[in-house]
Amino acid sequence: MASDGSEMWLSQRKLFRTGDPGWNSYVQFAGLSHLQEVRSLDLACNPCLDGNYPINTLEELWERENRLLLRPRTSGDYCLLFTDAFGTNGGLAHSRLTLLGHDLSDETWTSSLLNCGRWQGALEPIARRTGENGLLKLEDAKLAQALLPEAWDGDPHSYVTVWALFEVVPRES
Repeated sequence: MASDGSEMWLSQRKLFRTGDPGWNSYVQFAGLSHLQEVRSLDLACNPCLDGNYPINTLEELWERENRLLLRPRTSGDYCLLFTDAFGTNGGLAHSRLTLLGHDLSDETWTSSLLNCGRWQGALEPIARRTGENGLLKLEDAKLAQALLPEAWDGDPHSYVTVWALFEVVPRES
């Protein structure tokens, strides 16, 4: 889905990490042997447990999050909030939001960073700078966004939005 810069999306996700089935083949495919876990808006990398919900305000976020948390949470489940990093909500700051890093995706939310194979050539140094969760710092995400169309010769996955990904910290009971 394309971004207009203002929307936010909330979902409960299943974390993909070291030791999970398919982990070794995934790390080899992505060429990111330093990963310990993967956090992404891409459903193939971080399965969504019950849908993506559009959110307009932080107040709406807390209301929706309360409903999501009614279902049992298991180890590896987390609440993900993501928004266009350069949009009106890209610089969110709140004590219950932890910035995880930045992902890049085409309009179908396929992560060009984590679900399109190894980054090579000019993109390889950027890929090596991903965090242990597979995400980038904003400066590297912006650089990758500029380099992708030429590096991938106009492939549709090369025209991307940079997304800021946040974990919603559960409210203390």
